[in-house]
Amino acid sequence: MANLDFIRIDSKSAVAPYQQVREQILASIAGGDLAPGTKLPSVRALAGDLDLAVNTVAKVYKELEAQGAVVTRGRHGTIVQAAEDRAQQEVSDAAADLARVAQTWSVDEETAVKYLRAAFSSLPR
Repeated sequence: MANLDFIRIDSKSAVAPYQQVREQILASIAGGDLAPGTKLPSVRALAGDLDLAVNTVAKVYKELEAQGAVVTRGRHGTIVQAAEDRAQQEVSDAAADLARVAQTWSVDEETAVKYLRAAFSSLPR
């Protein structure tokens, strides 16, 4: 499990604590200090270490997951996601969204795939 003792909360900053934590974790991932596959501390543990509310850290993890920087795997914890995994996850999520929208509007799979192919063919090469 990663030790996130590099995170510092500046109580005098105009930036909200959750944003400070999120930005520091993202910077550490981008800088390679938190490698793909690294398990982050639990929400409760990090909240305790930083003297923050559990909901504040939960918000950080939720936003990091929405950005594709981490993935939460239930009891296995929150893990830094590899860039390739993030790309795969984003495309998978977009495909799931397309399927849901198509189903909502009663568009069959074949027609939805045609729309997707048309979108690909319209991209610049």
